[in-house]
Amino acid sequence: MDATTPLGAELYGERGSTGVVVVHEVFGRDDYIRSVARALADAGYPAAAVDLYDGKYAASLDEAFALRGSLTEAAILARLDDARVGLEKVAGAARVGTLGFCMGGGYALLGACRRPFAFAVDYYGRIDRAEDVATVRGPVLLLLASEDERITPWAFAQLLPAARQAQRRVSVELYPGVRHAFHRPGWEGHDAAAAASAWARTLAFLRDLPPP
Repeated sequence: MDATTPLGAELYGERGSTGVVVVHEVFGRDDYIRSVARALADAGYPAAAVDLYDGKYAASLDEAFALRGSLTEAAILARLDDARVGLEKVAGAARVGTLGFCMGGGYALLGACRRPFAFAVDYYGRIDRAEDVATVRGPVLLLLASEDERITPWAFAQLLPAARQAQRRVSVELYPGVRHAFHRPGWEGHDAAAAASAWARTLAFLRDLPPP
């Protein structure tokens, strides 16, 4: 499959019953995110790699924060929705979920809270209001680093209690001795063993979803 949705999501893979919208980190869509989408497609899950920055890619953290600050929730959800519809129409996906990393992990979870996504895979991302997890429609997989001082404490103190109160299914994998963004190759905190384990867990999560 070689197609692009009207709002610029790159689509990977052939037809399949389960599609995945992949959301990039704070710097923007890059080859790393494309490699994740390709890996999903290779595993049998057609994927759409969204671009929230309209082709821009941040050269510095300050520029990344500025790009992120220009986004609105409505614009983010519109991009996720467009990618979902693209997967449904082009790939014939009967259900579509979200997957993202860091900022993109939070937006993947936000999309699952706000829009009709069937599941969410959140690599060390957070949402502003943990109680919004009450509106997710399907299971959530949360992948965390033990040495992530911002996301992991929030997840245990706020998100998981909110999920429990709302009786939502949230599975957690906590990787010991690793830092935030451990999945990203080339980053100083990258941990190959943890990244491989997290990816295997992701594929198992997708494989174990009930039939659409």
